[in-house]
Amino acid sequence: MNKIISTTLAAAVALSLTACHSGKTARKAEVVKPDPITPSTLAISGSGIKGTLASALVEAFKSTDLNTVVATTQTDANGDYTLSLTDASGVAIKGTFVVRLSADEDTTMICDAVKCGDGSISRGEIVPAAQLEGLKLSTITNSDGSGTVSAKINALTSLATEAMLSIAESDSTIDLSAPAAFLKLQKDASRIIGATLGVDLSATNLFDINIVDASKSADVVTDNALAATLTLINASLSGLEASTGKTIAETISDYLAAVTVVTKAIIKDPAAALDADTIAALAVINTVQAVISQGITDLAADLKQDTGNDVTVKAVPTEVDTGEIAGSVDEDDDITGGTGGTGGTGGTGGGGTGG
Repeated sequence: MNKIISTTLAAAVALSLTACHSGKTARKAEVVKPDPITPSTLAISGSGIKGTLASALVEAFKSTDLNTVVATTQTDANGDYTLSLTDASGVAIKGTFVVRLSADEDTTMICDAVKCGDGSISRGEIVPAAQLEGLKLSTITNSDGSGTVSAKINALTSLATEAMLSIAESDSTIDLSAPAAFLKLQKDASRIIGATLGVDLSATNLFDINIVDASKSADVVTDNALAATLTLINASLSGLEASTGKTIAETISDYLAAVTVVTKAIIKDPAAALDADTIAALAVINTVQAVISQGITDLAADLKQDTGNDVTVKAVPTEVDTGEIAGSVDEDDDITGGTGGTGGTGGTGGGGTGG
């Protein structure tokens, strides 16, 4: 009898120990959840200045895909904006982005020329949305992953952005996302657009110049001739006399498109003769160039009257010289592939670069 009791007790103790051991094993098998991933962000901030552009749509695109919007916002009453990009994986956001501003039915602009459009709007007055709808301006910027970049938008950054994209298109080995290559391309495009405007920008990064709203007289610098000149060139485009039935937006857009046609053709082959379409675009540019040259003089006089201070500006020719543009392209073998020679462009205007 005692043996039976002892055997029963031993079995009970063994069962109890087995149960305890099983409990400890279950606890060890618990899955430890990883810490949640913090999404990475990129803020692209800047301003839209063709005169201050308020309530304009602003969109960002990767430079490798100009059809897919990755972030969107609107400019505020001062023309300022901030775009926010997010990556859920937490990886730092790097690369090159094109930022495009589009005027729509809500957009207004401050007139920054002496007179805007047909002359019925004076400097400092509001240009209504009906005159602006459809206007598109752009810029391009590069992120090194630090989380914030600046991207000013104006008519001149639009021209330089298109020149950069044309250079990249002409050479598939160019990596726009690489910071060093991006910076070099900005300087190349600045030199080319400078030649198109008759202003020497060979030692300048156009994207770094603080181009302001010329309707605010006190904001225009008086001690930097290059910055003042580029500000007044940007402003004078609002003073283009629109053809019958055309808005200010359409007239400015025609000019921007003409510059892109000419620079793209010369970037492709600086030694080639201009075809009929490029010659027609050059005629548009030269018509506008005469307005720009006079507009700078008139605006500088207005600014002096407002502030009592002289605004020093660089001389700007009344016609562009395609030989100068071709020379600015040919200056860099990375653009031309070492083709050499700037003859054969034909159809050049007179003038030359300003001082």
